[in-house]
Amino acid sequence: MRAPPFVLAIACAIAPALAVSEEALRPREIAPGVRLLSFSDRYGSANAGWIDLQDRVVLVGAPHPEVLDRLLGEAQRTAGKPVRQAIFTHGRAGEKEAALALAEKGIAVLAPAEVTWRWREGIPSSRAERIQELPERLKIADASREVEVISFGHAAGIGDAAVFLPKDQVLFAGELCVHGPRAALAGSNTARWARALESLQKLPAQRVVPGFGSEGGPELLERQKSFLLELRRQTGHGIAMGLPLKEVRGRVRLEPQWLVWMPYDEPAIEDLDHVYEELTTPRAPFAVDPFPPEDPRPRALAIIGDGPHEPGHLEKGLRPAFEAAGAAVRFAVDPQALSAESLMQVQLLVILRDGYIWPEGRERPAQVWMTPDQENAVVDFVEKGGGLLALHNATGLYREEGLYLNLLGGVYRGHGPLERFRVKVVDGEHPVTRGVAEYEVADEQHTPATDPKKVRILLESYAAEGVRAAAGWAREAGKGRVCYLANGHTLEALLQPEYQRLLRNAVRWCLKSG
Repeated sequence: MRAPPFVLAIACAIAPALAVSEEALRPREIAPGVRLLSFSDRYGSANAGWIDLQDRVVLVGAPHPEVLDRLLGEAQRTAGKPVRQAIFTHGRAGEKEAALALAEKGIAVLAPAEVTWRWREGIPSSRAERIQELPERLKIADASREVEVISFGHAAGIGDAAVFLPKDQVLFAGELCVHGPRAALAGSNTARWARALESLQKLPAQRVVPGFGSEGGPELLERQKSFLLELRRQTGHGIAMGLPLKEVRGRVRLEPQWLVWMPYDEPAIEDLDHVYEELTTPRAPFAVDPFPPEDPRPRALAIIGDGPHEPGHLEKGLRPAFEAAGAAVRFAVDPQALSAESLMQVQLLVILRDGYIWPEGRERPAQVWMTPDQENAVVDFVEKGGGLLALHNATGLYREEGLYLNLLGGVYRGHGPLERFRVKVVDGEHPVTRGVAEYEVADEQHTPATDPKKVRILLESYAAEGVRAAAGWAREAGKGRVCYLANGHTLEALLQPEYQRLLRNAVRWCLKSG
C-alpha cells in the first residue's frame, strides 16, 4: 500500500527517520543530464529526479528534511552545480515540511496553486516568498534544454502537475501516474484524473516516470487511464442498475491488464466507495465535475446506462457527437441525477437508458425509476424551452400512462435481435436528417409505437424479415423540442458515421443552435 509523503520524492514524512545508505541515493541517468533515484518501499515507492541546466539543477520532487542534505549533495555531485529550484507535482502529507526545509536553504519551490493555498497558514514570511504557485503552463529554458510544467488542478489529488522535457522526451507524471503500488483514490477526482492523463498522452513522451512505482514508456499513461475508466465503468454500471453499494462492491472485478503488482495494487474497499460516491447524487454530476463558468458552450445532461447497457461504451459513443455539435455535456449514471434542480443547469436533457432499476438487488423485482416528480420536471423543462433527446431504449419500461412518454410521443413495443438492418431517411427536409444518407447498422431494431398526431417521422428501419419500424422522430412541445433516435445498443452502432451525423444534428436542433 503506498504511503503519500511527497511528490516524486524518496522519503516518508510519517515514518521514523532511517539511515540512508549510499546505495539508496545512487542515481541513474535516464537521459543526458536527467537523473532518477530508484524507489524504495520504505519511502513509499516514490520516485525522485533532477534536471541539469546550464547554471543550476532543478529538483523534481522534494525529500523529507531528514535526508535533504544527502539528496542535495548527491544532485550537486552528479551535476556539478547546486539545486536552485524544486518543482512539486502534488501536495500530500509531509510535503509542506519538505517545502519549508528547501525554502530555508534558499531553494525556490514551485507547487500547484491548490497546494500552496493550503500551505499559507503558519509559513514564516522569510520562507513563504520562496514558495510560489505554478501557473497553468510554465517553461523553464536555457541553451541546453527546455522544461515544461503543466498544471491540472484537482485530479489525482488536491492539485497536480507534470514535468515534460521535449528534447529528451521524458515525462515526470507525478501522482497522475502510479505504476505498481496501489493508487489510493480518496480525495481524487477520477473524471478529471482520466482527462489529465489523456492530455499527457498527446505529448511525445517516450519515457514516463510515474510518481510511484516502475518507470516505463507511454503505455504507463494508457494503463493508468484504463484502470480509472474501467473502475468507473464497472461501478457506474451497478449504479445505473440501481444496485445497493454492497452489491456494487461485489460486482467490481479488475482483470490483470488493469493492474501491475497484484495483489499490491488491487483497489481497496475505500477506493470503490470513493468512485461510488463520485458517481451518485448529490455529488454527481455537477458537484464533482461542474461546468466551467468561462465555457460559453450550451450545456447538456446525459442520463445513461442500465442493465443491458453498461455506461462506458455509451459515453464513448456519444461524446464525439456533443463535441462536433459544440455542446458541453456531463454524463450521469445515477437516475436520481435527473431533477428540476439539475435541469436548471442545462439546456438539453439526453436519456439513453430504460426505465428499470433493482434497488433491492437482481434477485428482487425491478422498479420503475422515474418518479412523477421527475416526469413533471422533464415536461416543465421542455415546455419552458429546453430540449429532450431520447435514444435507443429511452422509450422502454417506463409508465405508459406517465407524462414522460406522453411528452416523447412514442412507447416501447419490443425489439429484434442484434443484426444488420437498413435505416432510411423518410424526411430529409428536417434539420435532424439534413445531409444524412441511408445507412446500414448492426443493432437491435426497436419497433416503437408512435402517436401520429404528435410526432414527425424522420427515419424508418427495415430488417431482413420485412419488419418496418419508426427509427426516429421529432416534435415541438411548448417552447421546447423533442427528438428520438432508435439506434444505440452497441459502440459500433453509436459510432456509425451517418448516425454520428444524426446525433450531431439532433443535439443542435434540440438546442436551437443549428
